[in-house]
Amino acid sequence: MIQPGVAAPHLAPRLGLEDVHERPGVRYREMETKALLNRCPDTSRMPFDWTVNPYRGCTMGCRYCYAAYTHEYLGADAQADFHSLIYVKRGGLEDLERRLPGLFARGETLALGTATDPYQPGEPALGVTRQVLTRVAAVRGARLAITTKGAAILRDLDLLGHIARRGHLTIRVSLISTDVALLREVEPWAPPPAVRLEVLRRLRAAGLDAAIAVSPVLPALTDSEAALDALLGAAAAHGVARVTWNLLFLRSPTREKYLGWLEAAFPRYAEAYRRAYASGAYLGGAYVERVRERIGRLCAKHGLAAPVDDIDDETGPRRAAQLPLFAAPSPKPAPRPSSIRNVAKSGATSRISCGTPT
Repeated sequence: MIQPGVAAPHLAPRLGLEDVHERPGVRYREMETKALLNRCPDTSRMPFDWTVNPYRGCTMGCRYCYAAYTHEYLGADAQADFHSLIYVKRGGLEDLERRLPGLFARGETLALGTATDPYQPGEPALGVTRQVLTRVAAVRGARLAITTKGAAILRDLDLLGHIARRGHLTIRVSLISTDVALLREVEPWAPPPAVRLEVLRRLRAAGLDAAIAVSPVLPALTDSEAALDALLGAAAAHGVARVTWNLLFLRSPTREKYLGWLEAAFPRYAEAYRRAYASGAYLGGAYVERVRERIGRLCAKHGLAAPVDDIDDETGPRRAAQLPLFAAPSPKPAPRPSSIRNVAKSGATSRISCGTPT
C-alpha cells in the first residue's frame, strides 16, 4: 500500500536528494537503476513488447496524463510534483546493451516514451534518451517505436536514420489540435502546434516513418469536424502520411485531476464528462463509431492512409449507456476556449499503456 509522502521501500534508496539540473519551475534529480527495460505483460494489447522511459515525471504538463499516479511510489505528490520534479534514470546501460540483441533477434519491439516523454525539455542537457538510442543503433535489425511531443528529437536525426536503415523505426508525434489557445490550457508546457508540425515535416524530409498521433481525442474539445479537418489537413501539408488516434482514457486519480481542471476551464462540459466516465475509463458505442468514421473520412479527404485505431474495441460495447451524453451532431466548428465558456453561459445544448515507468 502506498503511504502518502513515503517512497516505496525498493525505490527510496535509489532516489537522489539534490537537484542535478534546473529549468524554470522544474527540478531534476537522479534515480539509480540497474535495468531500463520494462517487459509488457503477455496479456497486454500494446503493439510492442518492451518499454524504456528514461525519465520519471514529465514537464509537458498534459492535463490528461495517465502516468502521474506513479509519482506516489516515489513519495511525491502525483498532482503537484509529476510535472515539476523529474527523476533522471542513471545506470542500466550495460544491461540494455546485453539484452537488446536477443530481444530484437526474436522480432520483439521496444517502445520509447510510453509513460513519459523521452524528449522533454531537460533531455538536450541530460542526454539519457540519446544514450539509449546509441545502444539501439548498435544492433542490426532493431525494432523501435518512439512517441513524443518534443522538438529535441531533431537532435538525433543521425541516430534515427541509422536505426531506420538497419532495422524498423516508427515515430509518432503527438498533436491533438491546431488551436493554440486550447493547447495552452490542455498541454501548457508542450511545444505549440506549429513547432510539432515542423518536427513532423523535418522527420519526413529525412525519410523517416513519422506519423501524427491524435491521442487523445478530447470529447467536446477536439472532436469536431472542423477541428479534426484543420488538424489532419495541416499534417498532410507537412508531409505526414499516417495517422494514429485514440479517445480520452480516464482512470483514477487522473480522472479526478482532469475533471477538476475541466470544471475550472470548461465548466459547461464537466457534468457530462462525470456521467460519461462514471462507470469506467473508456468511452464506446455509437460515439466511438462516429469519431472513427469522421477521422477516417477526413484522412481520405487529405490523402492520408487509413488511420490506425488504438482503441480497445472490447471495452466499447460495455459503455453503450454513455451514448446520450455525446450523441448530438457537431455541424459547427469547435469553439475556442473563450467561446466554450460563452456557450456555457448562454445555456445552449452541450455536446460533448503497459509502459508504467520503473
